[in-house]
Amino acid sequence: MSAYIVGHAHIDALLTFATSKRYGRGVVYTANETLIEINCDNASEIGRILLTENERSVRHCYPNDAAGDLPGTIGEDSANYEFIPFDERPTPVSVLKGCDCFDYQACETGDYGSSIACAIIEAIRKRAILCLPEYDDAPGWDFTRKKPAASAANASPTTPITDAAAAATAQH
Repeated sequence: MSAYIVGHAHIDALLTFATSKRYGRGVVYTANETLIEINCDNASEIGRILLTENERSVRHCYPNDAAGDLPGTIGEDSANYEFIPFDERPTPVSVLKGCDCFDYQACETGDYGSSIACAIIEAIRKRAILCLPEYDDAPGWDFTRKKPAASAANASPTTPITDAAAAATAQH
């Protein structure tokens, strides 16, 4: 097993991105059928939620270890977490990787997928995807196929091929 408790800086980076208004409104997640927007006023509380879930996962992996002996950043836990925003906002790609890391460290319990921490990370991940460069201009919202032009390669067996070059291509 290799799960560890992520450091405060890891949570700060994710929450710095989540509280940034540069990409529109802040990140919103659902908890107990209530929409909650992550902002600077509640970021410390949300960070403690994330770390508590991460700690629960690591304790699940290492049930015989004392709290202070669990793998992770020494002296940094949910009890002493206070949000300190990064001066520079992390990029969407780095946030996606940070979300993947958090999921990996926090998923050891059977109910992580239904936890509030998982909902928070998923909301941050979705916002990071929407903020990727080229996302808005990329195809894919509604995939369609281009109508193929009638060509020798697409000709039906009953369609005569009259062009010698097309006939050669169709045979290969």
